[in-house]
Amino acid sequence: MKSYGLLSIIFMLFILTGCTANEAANTEAIDDEEKTAQRKSLTKEEVEELSLQSLQIIQRLASSGGASEEQQKVKELINRLNQYKDENNSLNDYSKNLKNCLLALMDYSAGNADEKALGKAYPDYKAAVERLKQEEPGIELSEPTQYDWFYAAASVYERGRKKDGEITLTFVGDNSFGTYPETPEHLKFDHVFKANGGDNHYVFKNSLPWFNSDDFTIINAESAFTNETKAENKMWRIKSNPAHVAFLPASGVEAANLANNHTKDYFLTGYEDTLEAFAENNVAVFNDGMPLKEKIGKIETIFLGYDCRMSQQSPEFLARIVEEVKTYKRKDNLVIVNMHWGVEYRETPVYYQTQFGRSILDAGADIIMGGHPHRLESIENYNGKYIIYSMGDYAFGADPTLHSRQTAMFRLRFAKENDTVVMKGLTIVPTLENSDGSTSENNYQPLPVFGKEAEDIINELITISSPIENGVTEYDYFDPFL
Repeated sequence: MKSYGLLSIIFMLFILTGCTANEAANTEAIDDEEKTAQRKSLTKEEVEELSLQSLQIIQRLASSGGASEEQQKVKELINRLNQYKDENNSLNDYSKNLKNCLLALMDYSAGNADEKALGKAYPDYKAAVERLKQEEPGIELSEPTQYDWFYAAASVYERGRKKDGEITLTFVGDNSFGTYPETPEHLKFDHVFKANGGDNHYVFKNSLPWFNSDDFTIINAESAFTNETKAENKMWRIKSNPAHVAFLPASGVEAANLANNHTKDYFLTGYEDTLEAFAENNVAVFNDGMPLKEKIGKIETIFLGYDCRMSQQSPEFLARIVEEVKTYKRKDNLVIVNMHWGVEYRETPVYYQTQFGRSILDAGADIIMGGHPHRLESIENYNGKYIIYSMGDYAFGADPTLHSRQTAMFRLRFAKENDTVVMKGLTIVPTLENSDGSTSENNYQPLPVFGKEAEDIINELITISSPIENGVTEYDYFDPFL
C-alpha cells in the first residue's frame, strides 16, 4: 500500500508539473502575442525622426572614439526599432536595414567580429533608402553618409580590439596650422580656416574616431607657434597662431614632437612662445635634449626627438643618439625615437637613414617614427622592429597645393609580458591630406578613407617599401567596405 501511495503521489506531481509548464509556455506565448499586438506601424514622420536620430547618434559615436555611453545610445535606438510592426512596405524596409547596420556596428564592440560586418549590411540599407525615396517622394531623410558609417564602425572596432594590459599609440606626420608668408592669400591656412567656419575641432574632425579611441596621440608640430614677426632669412618660414594649439586638446592629442627645422624659424623668441603655447594648453612636447617621459597605461614611455637632416648627420651625432637611447632603455619600458631626416619628397631612405635607424634600434629603441620628406616613405621591419622612414604630411599648413595628398595614421600597440615591453601590432589608417576632393588646394582637414582610395595608399606603401631591404609589404588596416 505504501508503494502504491508513493507512486500515486509522484504521478500526480508529474501531472501538476506538466500543467504548470504548459501554463508558463502558454503565458509566454500570450505575452509575445501581446507585445506583437502592441507594436506600432511606422509612419513617415517617425521614419524622418529615426533618420535624424540615427545620424546624430552615429556621428557622436564616431567623434567620441566609440565611448561606451555612445554605444549605449546605439543599443537604445536598436530597441526602439524593435518596437515597430514587421510590415511589407518601404518604411519598414528602411527601419529593418537601418537596424541591421546598427547591429553590425555593435558587433565590432566584441573585438572578434567579422571586419566586413558593416560592409555586408550597408548595400541593403542603401537600397532601402532609395526605395523609400521613390515611394515616399516628399520624405525628408537625414541620411548618414558612408563616411559617417565608416567612422562610427572604426571607432567601435578600435575600442573592441583593445585588450587589458595593452596600450595603443597613434602617430601622425608633419602638422602646422599656419603657412609660409609667400603663399597666395586664398591658400593660406588662416584664410581657409576662416572661410570654412573653422573651430577647434575643424582640422582633426575626421580623425577623432582614432584620436579618441587610443591611449596617447602624438603629432609632429613643424612650425613656430608665435606672433613674432622677425624671422630667419630662409625659405619656408612657417608660423602658426599660438591660439591654434587649442586644436590639440580639443581633439584628443596629448603630445607633440618639436624636433625639426621649423620650430625656431622665428628665433629663440618664437620658440619660447611655442613652448609657452603648448604648456598653456597642457600638451606635452619633446625635442632634442628635452625627452618626454609618460606613464601610459602601466608602461613607462620615453619619447626622444632629433632633427637629423643630411646636413646635420655625422658619426658623432649617431653616437650621441645611441648613447641616449641606451641611457633610457630598460626591458620593462618603451623608448620611441622620432627622427626628422632624409630627403624631401623622396620615396625611399638614403643610406645614412638606414645606418642610423638600424643602429638606434640595435641600441634598444622600440620603434622609429620619421618625418621631413613631406610624403610617405618606405617602412622597414628590422629584426622585428619597425623603421617608419616618413609618415608624410598630415594637417600641414605649409603644403597649400598638396604636393602629396597621401598620408596615414600609424597605430602602435604595446604590452608588458614577463616584465618586458613587446610590440603587439602596427595598424595603418589610410588618409588623404584634405577632405574636399581637391588635388591642388589644401583645406587642411585630413580625411581617413576606405575602399579604392585606401587601397591605393596601402599599395603605395607596398610599392615604395618593396625595393628596400626588409621592406614591409603586408599591412593591417580596417576597411569594412572593400
